[in-house]
Amino acid sequence: MENTEPTRTCETCHKEVAEANFPLHESHCKRFLSVCPDCDEAVPKDQLSQHREEQHTKVKCSKCNKKIERCHLEDHEAEECPERLQKCSFCELEVPWKQLEEHSVVCGSRTELCKDCGHYVKLSDQSEHSSTCSAADEEDSTQTLSSALNTTENRVSCRNCGRSFLEKEIDRHELRCYQELYQEVDTKEEKWEDEDDLCEQQSQDQLRSAYKATSQSHMSGRQGPWVSGDQDQISTCPHCHLALPLPTLKWHEAKCRVSVVLKAREG
Repeated sequence: MENTEPTRTCETCHKEVAEANFPLHESHCKRFLSVCPDCDEAVPKDQLSQHREEQHTKVKCSKCNKKIERCHLEDHEAEECPERLQKCSFCELEVPWKQLEEHSVVCGSRTELCKDCGHYVKLSDQSEHSSTCSAADEEDSTQTLSSALNTTENRVSCRNCGRSFLEKEIDRHELRCYQELYQEVDTKEEKWEDEDDLCEQQSQDQLRSAYKATSQSHMSGRQGPWVSGDQDQISTCPHCHLALPLPTLKWHEAKCRVSVVLKAREG
């Protein structure tokens, strides 16, 4: 069994010293060293004031203006300061640490189109989605198997999405890729056609109303007293303000109203 020499701890420098040498070591420490009251570190007596000024003087943090001992300033700025800049994991923009959580929630809620399955996925869910995307798993497994069996085959890029596939697989992929594209275009065209049909129906309804109102006005006018005795009476068209005899005005007013409706439709 190895013999272990007993030791004692120096109260000045806090070192373990062999008990046989302890009296000499202790007297040397007390003569030349002092314990800093701020950090409990042993420093030479003639350097104690300089040590306290360099290490323990309080200075302001340049970011948050908090007063920190100089010896702790570097750690504070790197790990504790709420104004220290941190990179967002989604956009890599540097923002103050105290705003990082709020920024990440907003930034991570943005969506991007998954090229494998065609669904929009939140940035915060990208990692989870990549492991569960069935389309990606299917294509990745196919590509892995094909690559293992056909390592010398040429690869071709899809003319639609730009992804790279083996030459013998590109036709099958492009067929599905263009089918998805055509389906999206057809959906938009149907929406536009529905909007055009609605506008056309509204214009036709306005024309019918104009003809009906004019016809009723004309029929009632034919039965009015002006037919028998006031055929020379002059009146003004409410649309173009042209002065005409009443019998002519009724027909003019009908055409004028139709013209107004058509101009409104073109506008």
